[in-house]
Amino acid sequence: MVSKVTIKAIHDTDLVKILKRLGLYEGVVEGNCKCFVCGRRITLDNIGGLFKSRDGKINFVCNNMKCLMTAAEITSKINKE
Repeated sequence: MVSKVTIKAIHDTDLVKILKRLGLYEGVVEGNCKCFVCGRRITLDNIGGLFKSRDGKINFVCNNMKCLMTAAEITSKINKE
């Protein structure tokens, strides 16, 4: 069964501004942020997305398609609750 997942997008030109507003920019630039799924270090070049977990924490996902799909599935489950 195929399910639909709504994804909100951020344009590359707005990414730095949004990361700064969320207080996450320094962590990314300093190499302190990891992909929630695979643990890969997140950079401005490989960031695939952000999502909020059940506890309200903002998590990063790298641009690996498997990680993006896993994050979409997690987000879909959270939104159904």
